[in-house]
Amino acid sequence: MIKIISKIVIATFALVMISACETTRETTTANIGGKATKIASDDFDKKKAASIRVNNGLTYLNHNNYERAKYHLDHALQYDPNSGNVHYALGIYYQRVSSFDKSQAHFDKALAAEPQNPLFLNAYGAFLCDKGQYQAADKAFNQAIAIPTYSDVAFSFYNVGFCALKQKDTEKAENFFREALKRNRYMGDALIEMAKLEFNKKRYARTASYITRFEKSARMTAESAWLGLRAAHFVKDKDAVGRYGLILEHRFPDSDETASYLDEKKRWM
Repeated sequence: MIKIISKIVIATFALVMISACETTRETTTANIGGKATKIASDDFDKKKAASIRVNNGLTYLNHNNYERAKYHLDHALQYDPNSGNVHYALGIYYQRVSSFDKSQAHFDKALAAEPQNPLFLNAYGAFLCDKGQYQAADKAFNQAIAIPTYSDVAFSFYNVGFCALKQKDTEKAENFFREALKRNRYMGDALIEMAKLEFNKKRYARTASYITRFEKSARMTAESAWLGLRAAHFVKDKDAVGRYGLILEHRFPDSDETASYLDEKKRWM
């Protein structure tokens, strides 16, 4: 996945950890003529089994456990090789491991199965942006945005903004981050990007406001704490500076942001 300013956001299914034991069975063993024989189980539902495997695979992928993710997604493909959802998930997996040809092939199959699925279009746009194909990425994102039933449209607005940042078009990026936040006020990725844009414009009170909202929506990071500390310094909020300094030193002692803070600690305090 790209990691230049932040990251492309891909909405996925509800990721729920499911027991490693299957809730459906493919075969059972029966004693026929004194011989143990495997027979097909009547209650085995391949499509359901594939859906369970996709959810498991995406959950492991979300936690950067690529080996387990691949294990579940391969099983999903065996169970339902024509499923758009299975190919969508494999497209994301192969993108994450930088196997772009395979990723392209799976996204092609997902979109062939469901060409108007906004989830697939958004993920495909993220893949294209990752490859630097910005115009094609914009087209995919805007196709997703145009679908009125897309409940997670904020993700596509954010992704258009992020791709604009990669092209150094900060005005377009800001416009689309704002559009994302209109639809999801506490979208952490959009909030941190807006905080950085405001900081670069030396609008420190606005930076601090975005960081405050970020803290309500997402887990503190070294990046957000460092940005919050510097904004607090410029608006002369010494209590906030001290709080962020402690967070950096105690929670993120080995981060680059903490190293930058400690190098000039007296300046900020």
